[in-house]
Amino acid sequence: MKNKTALIFGDQQLSYQQLNQKANQVAWTFHQEGVGPGERVALLLPNGLEMAELYFGISKAGVVGVPLNLRWAPPEIAYAMRDADISLVIADPDFEPILSQIPFEKARVFYTGPDGSWTRKVNTAPVSEPDFVTVMESDPWVLVYTSGTTGRPKGAIRTHMSNIMIALALVSELGISSDQIGFAILPMFHVNSMWFVTLSVAIGATCVIYPHRTFHPHHVIEQINLHHVNYGMFVPSMLTFLADAVESGKVRADGLEVIMTASAPLDSTLRDRILRGFPKARLYDIYGSTEYGAATIVRHSVDGPLGSVGYATIGQDIEILDDGRRPVASGTIGEVFVRGPSLMKEYWHNPEANERSFTAEGFLTVGDMGYQQEDGLLFLVDRKQDMIIVSGENVYPTEVEEVLLRYPGVALAAVFGVPDPRRGERVIAMVTQREGGDFDLNALEELCRQNLADYKRPSRIIVSPELPIGPSGKVVRRLAKDAWLAQS
Repeated sequence: MKNKTALIFGDQQLSYQQLNQKANQVAWTFHQEGVGPGERVALLLPNGLEMAELYFGISKAGVVGVPLNLRWAPPEIAYAMRDADISLVIADPDFEPILSQIPFEKARVFYTGPDGSWTRKVNTAPVSEPDFVTVMESDPWVLVYTSGTTGRPKGAIRTHMSNIMIALALVSELGISSDQIGFAILPMFHVNSMWFVTLSVAIGATCVIYPHRTFHPHHVIEQINLHHVNYGMFVPSMLTFLADAVESGKVRADGLEVIMTASAPLDSTLRDRILRGFPKARLYDIYGSTEYGAATIVRHSVDGPLGSVGYATIGQDIEILDDGRRPVASGTIGEVFVRGPSLMKEYWHNPEANERSFTAEGFLTVGDMGYQQEDGLLFLVDRKQDMIIVSGENVYPTEVEEVLLRYPGVALAAVFGVPDPRRGERVIAMVTQREGGDFDLNALEELCRQNLADYKRPSRIIVSPELPIGPSGKVVRRLAKDAWLAQS
């Protein structure tokens, strides 16, 4: 086992023994630099072996990792560093110009890379197991800032136990084994990719980390073919490219065995293209969040029912509550609350948010709206904050987007509300065309007329060359709305 390949990044590899030794060296380096258990360390790094080494080294040292979004502007990075009271910053050299704009009162900055100050210290640290600290399962492992739709990002404290429970639950649900090869595509500062790498290491599998700083379909297919990838996590916008590739013969149809998707709804056309293109694959939809971990899971089938995010994952409980936090009847829309071992511990230094988000019984909400059938099957209707109110009627953007995505010529869709003096708000849709697909705006509008109530139908459908994609790979409605308002 110790000589088995744990991680692959481009032409670099680490065996399990090498990964453990590197994690030990990282932990010893923190200790030598006087960074003690519970102190926060900021990570401003792209995908790579160093990011993985840091995640596991942090866990051994008892310090708390704070991964920062690489797309943030200097004021956003500065806010997170102040809020988390960062002791140490470990950054890629490319971010030195950005960090030079941030005044540091306390934190020291180290850089990675072949000649970086951090790399030199780690390479000379002991490889033995750290004996200077005892880390408990209830201790915090990472402090992750949520993207949020309003206000400042909130820091979610995730413990060692909660992160490991996500990995163990998904392994059990998905049937992934140690002899398979996984592919971590999303940026590693995002919890989705963090959990994916942890999952793979926890079961002794080999995990390929996407080696490019920007997403490109050609590079994804290249890595899948090169490493004979068996399982991976893809957001729906990526699945579109994957379906195109298998239909054109650019990727083997019998290679992928488990395909996971999350972060955005999956429409029936794309679902069936994936399942028909990869007949041996099991396709799963996972609903979760930074705060929840993995809340529910559903396995898709060709021509099967669509719209649900599935049943609660192992160990999780779900309740649908009204505004008074009272349970609602089956089939009634309310706010989704989740309780279980993969939940975050709390929001960092934010008692007001904790009081709003947790119930006395330990259930947590992130503001999603949905309903459950009697058998426990969960259906999401939308984010509470994204809801559009047209003449007193609630419109959930996801419902409208799902109709738009049924049209074969639509690749991506974003629906949002804008002020309207007569109706309060009106519905606007922005879509992108699928490459090679036929597109008729009149036909798309007719599809909406056939499937949506009049108040839900977009008052305008704008065909855009692209839509803003967030770090998790899903369309960011807020940015699409901002772009539309700027042009109006």
